[in-house]
Amino acid sequence: MDFNRENISITIGRIIAHSISNTITPAEQAVLDEWLQDSTNRHIYTTICKRQSINERLAEFDEFDPSEGYQRFRVSIGKDNRIRYRLWMTAVAGVVFFLSVSVTIYVAIREGRQLSEQASSHRHDIAAGGNRATLKLADGRTISLDETQDGIVIESGEITYNNGNPLTETEGSQKGLDGTALLELSTPNGGTYQITLSDGTKVWLNAASTLRYPPRFSGAERIVELTGEAYFSVANDKKRPFKVFNAGQEIQVLGTEFNVSAYSDDPENKTTLVEGKVRLLLTTQLNGTALQDGKFIELVSGEQGIVKRESLTKVNVDTEPYTAWKAGYFYFKKTPLEDILRQAARWYDVEVVYEGGIPNETFSGDIKRDVSLRGLLDILQHSTINVTLEERTLIVRNI
Repeated sequence: MDFNRENISITIGRIIAHSISNTITPAEQAVLDEWLQDSTNRHIYTTICKRQSINERLAEFDEFDPSEGYQRFRVSIGKDNRIRYRLWMTAVAGVVFFLSVSVTIYVAIREGRQLSEQASSHRHDIAAGGNRATLKLADGRTISLDETQDGIVIESGEITYNNGNPLTETEGSQKGLDGTALLELSTPNGGTYQITLSDGTKVWLNAASTLRYPPRFSGAERIVELTGEAYFSVANDKKRPFKVFNAGQEIQVLGTEFNVSAYSDDPENKTTLVEGKVRLLLTTQLNGTALQDGKFIELVSGEQGIVKRESLTKVNVDTEPYTAWKAGYFYFKKTPLEDILRQAARWYDVEVVYEGGIPNETFSGDIKRDVSLRGLLDILQHSTINVTLEERTLIVRNI
């Protein structure tokens, strides 16, 4: 209990009781006038003066018959104590009235503060992520890409934005694109970007991801490396298989569309096939050697390959929850809270802290990714989960 707030409520309660009964002193009136400078306090005072709140709290007393009670009490105390009883009842009535006013004020102040804190919490919000990425060239230069653009294209040894505008940092100089050294496209937390590789393959990077690729493909294979999450639409070239390496697996494709989620903080790597066919192999490390020679799984449309530790399995899935981010929205289908908030942490660049363990709840629904963090958290309001946002930290209390 907040004793400071309780003492204030009792003091103001006494003063308002005196004001209503026309027994207020000049000193008390001065205190009351100062307290009424606040609009919330004025509302509380008006409510009390109308006796609405007090009458609600004293309704149970209306059922009590004072006359009957008095007669019963007379028998028990005797005639000589009747005057003392009347004085005592008068005092009790005054105390009940005074305490009722104080309780009314205390509750109103508490509720007012809670509403104020909730309003303040709702004002504090975090905007959604957007088109943010950096491009690291072969010569070591790093370029911050234009946030008004949504992707870049590599063609004939040159890099342009999707709308054809050149990257001014590389215009007139191909030094950063010479040779076979890998380039890197990286998105931060709260960032996404798209790239068209030199063979025409399109790759969409989700937040906190990096794609390493050559300025042009040569040799018998097209190889890229991924950390994080990306959606691939691979250009068909039967003579040159396309391979994606990430920690724990190698993905071999010819022409297909699929999503790869391989974040380091996820318990599993998931490859979700939208169309076509891919082959998955376990590897020891990024761009490493096969962990189990001759052992692999093949996926067809609607299947998902899962790498967990040193195991490789596949399941049938609805692909939409795993590819919706590319279309610009979150899609949840009995998705565990922990997975939802892990996505939120990357997209809104926040930290998630759990107090009392991770709630064992799932959620279903979809929401555009361009909404602020509050928009996403609204789906949690239909549960018993307590989530608060403090600066850039989401605190989840398992109550």
